Amino acid sequence: MKKIMISLFCVLNLSACQPQKVSQQVQQQHFICKALIEGFLKTQNLNDYQFLSLQPSLTETATQRTYEYRLNDERQMQINLPNKKHLEFQCDQSSAKHFKISLAGEGHVMLSLMHLDLPQASTFQQLTAYQQPK
Repeated sequence: MKKIMISLFCVLNLSACQPQKVSQQVQQQHFICKALIEGFLKTQNLNDYQFLSLQPSLTETATQRTYEYRLNDERQMQINLPNKKHLEFQCDQSSAKHFKISLAGEGHVMLSLMHLDLPQASTFQQLTAYQQPK
């Protein structure tokens, strides 16, 4: 009986260490949201911010995710650093093709930054320079 309990304990511990599977839809959503946020940071010359955290995690399906970026501490010796150490972005996916990026302002009021409507699959095929072999 003791061996069975030890074996069961080991199996449960090992299964808890297995990485959670992330669906292709969640991966695509994360890729688009993160690319839009980092593109915004680059266009605003806010290159000193780096990704810190994400809520909810990528193991959960969600239509809204919060991305937190922080000011890179290694570069604080520069003179013209932004005065906010943390930026909180919200990415909303209201449909399979519509994304909205917002930034938390004063009092956590969300300021809409951009919207993206992905084109239809047929449009992607026309725009793609190379095709995957079937």
